[in-house]
Amino acid sequence: MGENTVPQILDRGHELRCFDLRTKRTLRTEKRLSKERAFETFWGDIRSYEDVRRAMERIECVIHLAAIIPPMSEEDPDLTWSVNVEGTTNIINAAREVGVKKIIYTSSIGTYGHCTGRGPPKTAQDPQVAIDTYSKTKIEAERRVRESGLPWTILRLGAGPSPNYEWISRATDSEIFKIPLDQRMEFIHPRDVGLALTNAIEADTIGRILLIGGGERCRMTYGEFVQRTFEAMGIGMLPESAFIVPERDEDYYHTDFMDTAEAQALLRFQTRTLDDYINDLKQQLGVKRHFIPLVKRYVRRRLLASSPYYRKNTEKSE
Repeated sequence: MGENTVPQILDRGHELRCFDLRTKRTLRTEKRLSKERAFETFWGDIRSYEDVRRAMERIECVIHLAAIIPPMSEEDPDLTWSVNVEGTTNIINAAREVGVKKIIYTSSIGTYGHCTGRGPPKTAQDPQVAIDTYSKTKIEAERRVRESGLPWTILRLGAGPSPNYEWISRATDSEIFKIPLDQRMEFIHPRDVGLALTNAIEADTIGRILLIGGGERCRMTYGEFVQRTFEAMGIGMLPESAFIVPERDEDYYHTDFMDTAEAQALLRFQTRTLDDYINDLKQQLGVKRHFIPLVKRYVRRRLLASSPYYRKNTEKSE
């Protein structure tokens, strides 16, 4: 999300300072983004108050995107708490100290718990339910932001995966198979998330919790999203038996349709659809798309091997 936000903030003429942990990946990202437009980078650790405090000198508005997300959040709960909650507390305290005028905190639709698809789209007033470490830390961080005394805005983001081929590498941890194919999902293009964050800098959003999704034209099932994505990559849709078949409410994931009317009225960010995402995905793949058919059988076999349901469901059907 940060990568899609940086260029749009700079296009508005704002001065920008990015704060991130220095790794090989973040160094590559910083180098790539800075080729287009200059911005300042402060390397540090959100768990260090001194790092955060120095990074926020002369800052007027903070967009807080840092978080440990699944599956790592569930593998290391202590790290997740220290980054997602204590790191947020460091930002709050430093923001008070330097006199920040606005803090924009990015939360998640994951704070609504298991979404069965029954009922109307989610709203900012719907109850939050902690079902795992990630949602627990996000709910707690939201609370601390609201009670900070700072001028705050909270954006709860919907499903906005990057338009690249991370889907294949992420499949090795089986996450993509843990979502029922009939799960309701409101897609949002990552660049539209960046646009919402950019517009929130100057918009009248203080004290508001806003839901950030693509709108009615971006509503679909998870199965429709996976099929379009895998077909665009040249892999083809995988058998339904590779995905979880929900037998109880707890088997459903946390994606759902979202009431984004207020957010859209204030931030004017819904500009792209799944078709734009698919086109971007094909562009990212480039010439690799022409070679995927050569390894399609291997890739599909590897993906199915990482599914915790495929063999069990196949045996049931037999």
